[in-house]
Amino acid sequence: MAPPPPPLPDDVIPDILLRVRPDDPASLVRASVVCKFWRRALADPSFAARYRVLHPGAPPVLGFLYRPEDLQVTRFAPTSSFRVADRPMGHPLDCRHGRAVLYDYDIRVQGFVVWDPATGAQCDAPGRHVPDVFTNVAVLCAGAEGCDHRACARGPFIVAFVGVENPEKYYLDAHASFYSSDTGEWSVHINVHLNYDRYDLVQDRQAALVGEALYFVGEDRSLLRFRYGIQRRLPGIAFLTAGYTSDHILSVIEPPPGGKLLGDVVAMEAEGGGLGLASLSRGRLSLWARDAGHAGDDAAGWVLRRAIDLGAVLPVGVKPKKRLRGAHLCGIAHEAGVIFVSTKDGVFTVKLGSPLQGRKVSDVANLKHVFPFESFYTEAFLLKMASGR
Repeated sequence: MAPPPPPLPDDVIPDILLRVRPDDPASLVRASVVCKFWRRALADPSFAARYRVLHPGAPPVLGFLYRPEDLQVTRFAPTSSFRVADRPMGHPLDCRHGRAVLYDYDIRVQGFVVWDPATGAQCDAPGRHVPDVFTNVAVLCAGAEGCDHRACARGPFIVAFVGVENPEKYYLDAHASFYSSDTGEWSVHINVHLNYDRYDLVQDRQAALVGEALYFVGEDRSLLRFRYGIQRRLPGIAFLTAGYTSDHILSVIEPPPGGKLLGDVVAMEAEGGGLGLASLSRGRLSLWARDAGHAGDDAAGWVLRRAIDLGAVLPVGVKPKKRLRGAHLCGIAHEAGVIFVSTKDGVFTVKLGSPLQGRKVSDVANLKHVFPFESFYTEAFLLKMASGR
């Protein structure tokens, strides 16, 4: 019998572990239990710093949250080797910058919860009894400008609440407010008259964060823009004395021509920057961008940038048009530029860029809304491991 190979020199172990892909955190978990030396190497703060340098760019998509039809629970579908820590019960509402926000129906909570799927850490969000008018919610990092969102799940956050109500027969009111964990305070509650009866929001549809504004999709494919950044800079009633009015902060952007003929719509950051829109109709994915030189909020400001035949991109097998009939544009991983499409055969993703990359990521079928989880899970894991928990 041949003798066992000699052990690897200690000084090369960290270099080998650095090569573990960010979308394969399970390999680091297994490596951490090999021996005490490997565990110490992974827990060393210098390892995390080197890992960041070696793996630049957007965080990987580790999976997505969804709510099974007719159930008030959160499920996680992995698209990598990552598996979530213990999750709260409840209804998922948004997932961004390494955090998720849910409405927890547990009798001990019965309110909004901000949760880190990587570590299992969670805290009660404010507004246990927020007004019923707030139908859509978004969570986002409130860290310093230029944050790369690699470790901001441990920093301050904002939970934004928006909604549309119909107090009278002939007009709607749009409302918005947000809570900052950094200050422990709410912003001013803003509301504006829309004067139309067609601007209801699509509940549970992700908002897009572009610059200092959140964009929520309406039932008629219009976008409700909440410029939360103005309120952050001018808290309280200061924005009134600075020349701002409520319709500067909360306003409607008309959709591209075609309205409901666009099919499913998600707001996004356009390729190259600025506000964008993805629409899916009859197996055709259209990518729109808002013309930066267009001053108004009407439909004329949209430009069609790309039209993609999903049947030629997604591995749906024979008769792609039939397979994609009834497909839903159910979500988007904003930082990674990955669009999620749900069909009767499961969930598929389209990685934007050149070339386009399509793949099947889950057998869960006919989902209307998913919330992709993007995170450098390895860093959260290393922090948790270093603390001895």
